[in-house]
Amino acid sequence: MEYPILSGIFGQSKPLIPKFKHNHLLSPHFPFLYRFPKTLNLHSPFSTATTTMSDVPPEVITEILSRLPVKSLLRFRCVSKSFKSLIDSPKFIKAHLKQQQEPNPNANLNLILEAHYKTDNLFSLEFTTNTSAQHHPKKLDHPLKQIYGPTQVLGSCRGLVYISNNMSDNGIWNPSTKRFRRLPVCKFDRAPCKQGPGMEQICQGFGYDRTDEDYKVVTIAQWYYPNELKVVSETMVYSLKFGGWKKVQDCPYMVLKEGNGTCATSAGGALYWMMQMELSLSYSRLVLVGLNLGTERFDEVPLPKNMGKPLTFNLAALNECLCLISGYGTCRNGKNLVLDHIDVWMMRGCEVEQSWVKLFTVEQLEGRQHFSYLRPIAYSVTGREVLLEMDKRKFLWFSLEKKSLKHAKVSGGLDTFDSFVTLGTLIPLYYGGGDEKDGKKGVEERDDSVIKEMK
Repeated sequence: MEYPILSGIFGQSKPLIPKFKHNHLLSPHFPFLYRFPKTLNLHSPFSTATTTMSDVPPEVITEILSRLPVKSLLRFRCVSKSFKSLIDSPKFIKAHLKQQQEPNPNANLNLILEAHYKTDNLFSLEFTTNTSAQHHPKKLDHPLKQIYGPTQVLGSCRGLVYISNNMSDNGIWNPSTKRFRRLPVCKFDRAPCKQGPGMEQICQGFGYDRTDEDYKVVTIAQWYYPNELKVVSETMVYSLKFGGWKKVQDCPYMVLKEGNGTCATSAGGALYWMMQMELSLSYSRLVLVGLNLGTERFDEVPLPKNMGKPLTFNLAALNECLCLISGYGTCRNGKNLVLDHIDVWMMRGCEVEQSWVKLFTVEQLEGRQHFSYLRPIAYSVTGREVLLEMDKRKFLWFSLEKKSLKHAKVSGGLDTFDSFVTLGTLIPLYYGGGDEKDGKKGVEERDDSVIKEMK
């Protein structure tokens, strides 16, 4: 991967913008990142001036560092106390995250794949700028690896990933910094009724609250009583900032298929589910419901106008915006669903009907390979294509200009999987909003085994 470095700050009459791989950052273009002397003699063919660290404006150093990958920044923390203080500061972490979210023609698209029916089941997959190249998943070392079963990915947000083996063995992980926070067990206050439920389900989600600048885990427990056509729900929220679970408003409807919430941060931060309104065995109207992570209250979200009568609904997030995927087609013999096409809608702005915009339509594939499920994952680095996950088995590139599909070349032999976008970020996992030293102190006072760093 290549990164532009502004070498014109070192006395050249015209700024040069050389490019080099991040493992070659130790170059004459940027020597003050690996030399300890306070005075640096940087001679250019255009000038004989001598540049010192004090000659480089702090804002320029911050701007350059914010464009570098996490791996390099972790190494540069060892250069000096001032560099360590800068890289660990909340302001710099926000600036670096913002740079990672900006379109970058030199950046790669990074995914985590959760393979189904495998014990060692988490993989990383990096799509390069060449969408026609062959890509290879790599096994991912993670802190919840177990011998006898798979690990689930229950959500990914801004470089942090929520992984779980079960309700008592889960946590938040930053794959870039290798930091991991194990969550305390979520305990529900409400006990099931005496006659026993007909069905019990746990639905979870992970997202970002822009209002409080906090990352939150949501767990919804639901018990269904068919004799009474009643659902008993309890919703708990864990705050990464304050380090604890608390009970919030109960979920108003029945969540479909134990679905994990879809995180969208564009409108302040919320998790979304498709839910069933009427509790009956016959057809029930589906509604889109969002849990605002700031107010921690559920609200029904209006669907787009002029949708017609879709046969399927699915949710996804694209560029931190909520997307609704509506599928249209025919249902043969009441069982076999054959889609003709799907429409992808994006909610831009507030949760109102007018904020929905139809992004694109994907027609059914010709030949034998038909899709029954498509989900947008991310834009390509050029912004002219969208990566789609097909039937949890393959990836497709959809051209927004040509309205055409082509298969993404991925090796590795994964039969079925779920995919999650991840960013390289420095986001910490300690309590509070102070610096790392104060944050770690707070962690030690509560539980010195909660945070650990993978070697």
